[in-house]
Amino acid sequence: MHFIMAIENDLFASQELENIFQGLRQRVVITKFTQTVKEYVKSSNPDIILLGLSFRDKKELEFVIELRKDVITQGIPILAMIPKEDENFIFNHKILGFTDFMIKPLFKQALLDRIHSLIEEYKSAESSKTRDNMSFVVVDRSHGKVLFQCRANLKRFVFPEFKRIFTPNFLKSIQGEHICFDIRGVPEVGKEEVEVFERVVKVFIGQDKIAFIAGRHMGAIIEHALDEEKLLVFMAPNEFDDYLKVEEQKKEDLRKKERKDKAHPMSETQNTTTNPAVAPPPPPAEPNKDLPN
Repeated sequence: MHFIMAIENDLFASQELENIFQGLRQRVVITKFTQTVKEYVKSSNPDIILLGLSFRDKKELEFVIELRKDVITQGIPILAMIPKEDENFIFNHKILGFTDFMIKPLFKQALLDRIHSLIEEYKSAESSKTRDNMSFVVVDRSHGKVLFQCRANLKRFVFPEFKRIFTPNFLKSIQGEHICFDIRGVPEVGKEEVEVFERVVKVFIGQDKIAFIAGRHMGAIIEHALDEEKLLVFMAPNEFDDYLKVEEQKKEDLRKKERKDKAHPMSETQNTTTNPAVAPPPPPAEPNKDLPN
């Protein structure tokens, strides 16, 4: 079953899409173009994106450029649904990041055929890339975090590559840094894959928490994880970034408190002789000469 995501602000066009997809055995989400939809696309990793253009808002094109920069969404086919024939757009649509285009109004069979064709081409290209690519894990290390972007089948390609990456010297060099696995680009995640990941995270000595950007695999991790306290699961990258900001703020607050305590240490003893509220002890009594020995 394919996952089709349609982004359309025009109410009439959105209704037409609902009519076209009604009754089909496909997972379809039809939504408006908003700021939050960007993160939803990145986290859900659809098989194809249908984007309705108005030619009036430059954010529509900026959105496509942003998707093409993300390692997870850069290859997803994007079908532009344009309101009229535009020679400039038709000539430049691939340069702008679109895979193909169709002119409204859309007709059911023509749209479904185009969607099927684009998804098949995409899957074939991804399969070829997987066979030819020598690296199935991209390591991004910066600003106190280490991000492992997993880009293929976990059991067949990614887990064997972990054995090559996780050398003793490498593991020692990243102690104290935030560890995160981005598995949005992985095709399938089940109980077996989650169990392997739980064994993998044990190689990071001294790490209280290991993060996952799971996207549509979030449910699988939550369902099958045996040690939920050890795993931090996020839907999208921005959620992980927000978590890091909170953690860094906690560290900064602690550093400020330590500097303040060091600058104003508490006195360990009290000077009782100069404290008017405390009377000095009485001198020892002299022996009474009138008493018999």
